[in-house]
Amino acid sequence: MIKKTGLITLLITILAGVALAQYAAVDPTRMVPNARVLGCGKAFAGLADGTGAIFVNPAGLADAKGWELTSMSGKLLDEFNYLSFSGIYPTNAGVIGIGYAGTSIAGAWATTIEVGSDPADPIYTIDTTQPEMGNKNNAFIIAYANQLKDMLYLNKLPYSDFISLGLNLKLFSASIYGDGIVGGDASGTEMDLGVKCHPPQKWLSLGFSVLNMLPSSMGGKLTYATGHTESYPASVTLGSAIKIYGKENGLLRSGENELNLMLDLNNYPTINGYPMVWHAGLEWKPFPMLALRAGIDQDAAGDGSGGLTVVSDNAFGVGLNFSGFSFDYAYHTFAGSPNIDNHFFSLSYAMPVQTAPIKKPIIIDRPPDKLITFESKVEVAGRVLDPSIRKLTINGLPLRFTLQGDFATDFDLKTGKNAIVVNTEKARVLRLITFPDVKIGYWVDRPISLLAMSNIITGYPDGTFRPEGNITRAEMCTLLMKTMSAEATRSGLAGFKDVNAKHWANAFIARAAKLGMKSLPPAPPPPKKPAQ
Repeated sequence: MIKKTGLITLLITILAGVALAQYAAVDPTRMVPNARVLGCGKAFAGLADGTGAIFVNPAGLADAKGWELTSMSGKLLDEFNYLSFSGIYPTNAGVIGIGYAGTSIAGAWATTIEVGSDPADPIYTIDTTQPEMGNKNNAFIIAYANQLKDMLYLNKLPYSDFISLGLNLKLFSASIYGDGIVGGDASGTEMDLGVKCHPPQKWLSLGFSVLNMLPSSMGGKLTYATGHTESYPASVTLGSAIKIYGKENGLLRSGENELNLMLDLNNYPTINGYPMVWHAGLEWKPFPMLALRAGIDQDAAGDGSGGLTVVSDNAFGVGLNFSGFSFDYAYHTFAGSPNIDNHFFSLSYAMPVQTAPIKKPIIIDRPPDKLITFESKVEVAGRVLDPSIRKLTINGLPLRFTLQGDFATDFDLKTGKNAIVVNTEKARVLRLITFPDVKIGYWVDRPISLLAMSNIITGYPDGTFRPEGNITRAEMCTLLMKTMSAEATRSGLAGFKDVNAKHWANAFIARAAKLGMKSLPPAPPPPKKPAQ
């Protein structure tokens, strides 16, 4: 029994730690978020997605696509009971979340000094006349998050497209009972603020959170029935998450493979002498049904001489996902209780989000379809959206693309119509004919080239067009006939004295004459002036 009492006392010392030593209230939401967060070494402020964001960085809730529920319960060292619950629900006005975290410990007997023992070295014995002692801490959370661009008065701020905000309202209840304790019930309030940023680099996300940000003067405290108050230490965290692999927005691409690297820096600025600690975590999903996790969870602990030192705990975890259900397990060590296994289990359900099938596995960004140009080559650039594509070709030739799915290359154009085919996607380009004496930028350069492409005009035998030259009646007749798609025959004569059968435009002139396009008679001479 004495061993059990000592074990419970050790647990209270480990879990309450520095906060109790400075008469600060214990926040259970910081102790047992869920197994996924614990398996990542609590490095979650930058990643902050799903229900775990409620306990670490509420701004991450804004990324939710559907509703989700998570619960975790169990015992630590067979004595310390923990329970957490969280749920999120997206609405048109933002994402709403609720959360609960509770811890309790009981079974510690009151002790008394044995009669007749040496006062200098007293002997303590269990006092069975007193009820067992225990402690309970509960926290209820109401959360709200939204993207800045969708928030009134804030959507005009710079970078509003990349930033999300989140807010938690926390209601606490606590109880210390046994051994004649009177007035051991308490209640309190606090607030959390979170910010999450998605820079243009899609593989990176940043997070910042201030937990328990209300000072005592503004209501951020725990008040007992006796009037005694305790404040909640503020916790400031700056976090980052890098998606090393990902089928979408990853730094690298490798099919369904997804790998996230997280790093958080954490401090309690309201606790004197509290050192800066960090949390690091990895979450690897080789395929959607499996997640493997590992992390290092740093914390502060007494150094034995009245100060604080940094200790590092190891964390490992695994997650199994199927049809919206997730089972997460985490193993977490505690430096204050070595050689003791600590296991955490969570069960979650998330409404599967219907994702639209990929309509275009490949997108050609440049050149645009049906481009008309004078250039001899164009840049072909685009993206591979389908992660299952392992090989690209452009008009049958190999085309390299990056691990992010981007590709770019130069393509030589032939005069006339060109079809650029990247696997199954096509872009059509028309390269116009050029004349040496018609500079690109000339006011009718494109109409001249389009007429040449249609074989309505062919230029002169020396390859020039002579845009500023004169045009003969034979040339005009030829242009008109070609424009009208009239068929010119080589038989027959034009019927004009000055057009013989060997004239280059004889057939067109003959056709025009047959259609009734006679040349106008000469203009009559001007009238003579009357004699004076």
